[in-house]
Amino acid sequence: MHGLRSLQREVPYEVRANGTWEWECERRLTGPSARRFPNVPVIDKEHCLFFLKGRCKVCQKVCPAGAVDYEQKEELITKKFGAIIVATGFTQFDHSAYGEYGAGKFKDVITGLHLERMLDTSGPTGGMWCGPSDQKEPKNVVFIQCVGSRDESKGRPYCSRICCMYTAKQAILLKDHFPNTQSYIFYIDVRAAGKNYEEFVKRAQREYGAIYIRGRVLQDFEKNGKLIVRGADTLAGKQVEIEADLVVLATAVVPQPDAIELAKILNIPYDQYGFYSEAHPKLQPVESVTKGIFSPVRVSFPRIFPTPWPPRVRLP
Repeated sequence: MHGLRSLQREVPYEVRANGTWEWECERRLTGPSARRFPNVPVIDKEHCLFFLKGRCKVCQKVCPAGAVDYEQKEELITKKFGAIIVATGFTQFDHSAYGEYGAGKFKDVITGLHLERMLDTSGPTGGMWCGPSDQKEPKNVVFIQCVGSRDESKGRPYCSRICCMYTAKQAILLKDHFPNTQSYIFYIDVRAAGKNYEEFVKRAQREYGAIYIRGRVLQDFEKNGKLIVRGADTLAGKQVEIEADLVVLATAVVPQPDAIELAKILNIPYDQYGFYSEAHPKLQPVESVTKGIFSPVRVSFPRIFPTPWPPRVRLP
């Protein structure tokens, strides 16, 4: 990883954001996450100057181990295995479906994963603030819950389980990083059902000043150069408008786009949303009806990791 960091200091920048895992301060020589496995850097061919224009090769010249090889090709390897673990993970709901929230229209409207990457000390910005529109520290941050979750009109009536907790965590982290920041959280219901989860949310409110507003956001718009969030406060019975420096969308957890295609190849069942179906939700939560194929609990439905599940797995 040290070699990757040294190379990144030399490789030219390219400002970009693909809307999912990367951020605008990412570089051409990178990896999806510092905690990925295997922990191996890769060249982003879609943005590398050598693959685009046939020039540069800066990373090859400065690599102390001489490990950069532009001639490597993908290989198709055939092997026999006793079992298959289908850990396809998940991705985010396409928040552009909510045009009223201004995603893609306003630079200061981002997702919770974008914010997580910026606050991460091992992320692309090293934990330093890299604001979408400027480098100023945010004063007012508005979080919008259930963007894609619990919304039958968008085809996702289920709860994504993780959004309430990571939003509370991010509100705490923002206050730690920037003491003058005020967080506003629009929510439908706070679903904090795990051990000490409710206490954690109360801590975000009482110790870190997060203001929870029960209601939906109606729209985001600009007024006199400022981003305004207009929403409903159902407890107070009125509309509210908040001038925001940053809007963070808690997008729904959805399966990978090619999850269904892989399920057909492996002959494993899946539900109407594309999540893989387990053999039995209680007795065989990580096994498929197809012998020898297993999948983590997160692949079968959105779950928080501490959620208990039976640890017994019968190997073929």
